[in-house]
Order: sequence, then structure tokens, then C-alpha cells
Amino acid sequence: MSPYEALVRAVPLARRSPMITGFEPERPWLKLGGFIALAMLLMVVVMIVLAIIVRIIPGATDQLSLSGPLPETPLRLIDESVSTLLLAAILGSLAVAILAAAAMIYLRPLADFLWPGRRFNAGDLGVGFLAMACVSVILFPFYLMMGGEWTPPLLSPTYADWTRPVFVVASIVGLLGAAAAEEVVCRGVLLRLTTQLSRHPVVLCLINGLLFSALHLDPDPVAYVARALSGAIWTWAAIRLGGLEFAIGAHLANNLMICLFWQPLSASGVGRDSDWIELAPEVFVAIVMLAVIERLADGPRDWRLARLAPRGAA
Repeated sequence: MSPYEALVRAVPLARRSPMITGFEPERPWLKLGGFIALAMLLMVVVMIVLAIIVRIIPGATDQLSLSGPLPETPLRLIDESVSTLLLAAILGSLAVAILAAAAMIYLRPLADFLWPGRRFNAGDLGVGFLAMACVSVILFPFYLMMGGEWTPPLLSPTYADWTRPVFVVASIVGLLGAAAAEEVVCRGVLLRLTTQLSRHPVVLCLINGLLFSALHLDPDPVAYVARALSGAIWTWAAIRLGGLEFAIGAHLANNLMICLFWQPLSASGVGRDSDWIELAPEVFVAIVMLAVIERLADGPRDWRLARLAPRGAA
């Protein structure tokens, strides 16, 4: 069976995914308006609380005000660690606010936006992480041949030795939180809500990928297309596997491999002009990820019937 035939076969199966089915709220547009209003209110509250906390933490305000690569000092990895953890705290808090708003307005359990009708699947998380990590290792030489700047933080003699393990732990924790936050918002809440516009898996992948990329506010058109492609693939993973675990694992591995073995997080900011040829590795990643996702989806899935009735008021 050719890859095209396999994809055509997978689309009807994806239509039955619990990430698409079982979400049919009454008066959807009214509830959507209520969700947006409550989400904005909760996010404002969260940002006020975070602003107070940041002002209490010594140096946190200065850390957040920095833009571009952090100063090249022996303790830079500590600054990178703090920056990563602060980013995770902000994104995680906003994601919780959005998820809570969706659960309250639509009277659904939180899990209905994460892995509806089943338990958390650690296996999917691990496979997503390992698959993306392996692909990243394969692509590093390709990026070097294309003239990419390789400044791996863990191998630089500039930084103090004791800061490296701190940096590794902070990167894992922070990037896991950031990846989970983005997936909860985009492949969780946003995916479930956009099923009110269309229930076709391919259309949902396109919409979600474009919105995911737009949220990064990167003016580089090549980077926009690359992120949109990644967002579409991770949306397909959520649909086919019935949950966010694979996407979270792959998202974490992608960011972690870059942060630890390519360049620090602060050096990978937006605004760089890219060549269209740089989309070639992204297409390769998409093909590999699709193959892994379909292999997982063909195995036994713990999908119970999605709850069609909304949760009663407490």
C-alpha cells in the first residue's frame, strides 16, 4: 500500500476519532461567545497574579524584559534556565485558564479536551518524544550543510560546568510545561471548538496548523509555513490517536533537542529571514511523523464511547 493510499484509508477512520465526535453543544455560537469572554477574564486574572509574583522574585522582571540572545557569560545557562521556567509558567498558566474556561462553559470534564473517553497514555508520549528526537539527530548534519549556526550550549567551554546539569533539568521541566501548554490550547481546546466549523480531519488539520503558526507572531513566511506544517501534523496525531500525548512528546523533543544541542532558547528568536529550501527537512519530518502516527493508530486503542451528555451542574 502506497503512502497516499494509506492516508486515504486513514481519513474515514479519523472521522470517528473521539477528538472529533461527541462534542455537539446546544447553541454553539452563544457558548463560543461565553467561552471567549470567560477565557479572556481568566487570562487577565492570571496575568495580574503572574505580574505580582514576578515583581516579588528578585531579577525576574529584568529577565523578562530582555530580548534576543542572553549575555555570553559563564552563568548564561542559569539565565537561560530561569528564562525557560518563566516562559513555561506564563504559558502554562494561560493554558490552564483557557482549559478551565472551556470546561466550565461547555460543562465538560477537563479530559474531554485532552484525551476524551480514555486514560492518559504514557506510551504515546514516549513514542512521540523518541521519534522526534531521532529525527532531530538525523537532521542536524543537514542543517549544518545548509549553513546553520551550531552553538550547542552543553558543549560550549564558556559556561561553568556546574550550570550544565541545572540547565538540563530546567530545560526538561520548562519545555515540557511549555509544550504541554501549547498542545492543550491548540490541539485540545481549539481543535474541539473548531469541530463546530468542520468535522473533516484534513480541514481541521489545516485550520489548526495555520492558527498555531499565527499565534507565534513570526513575520518570516518560511517559518510560518514550517510551523503550520508542524501544527497540522500534531493535529493529525491528536485526531488519529485520540489524545494529545504523542503531540506533547514530539513537541517537547523538538524544542529540547534544539535547546540542548543546537542553540540556546534565547538565540532562536523570531525575525530571521529563511530560505524556502529550509522547508525540505520539515517535509521529511512530516512524512516520518505520519508513518509513526499511523503505525500507532493501527494498534489497539483504548477508546471508550465519548460522553455525549454534558456534565450536570453541581
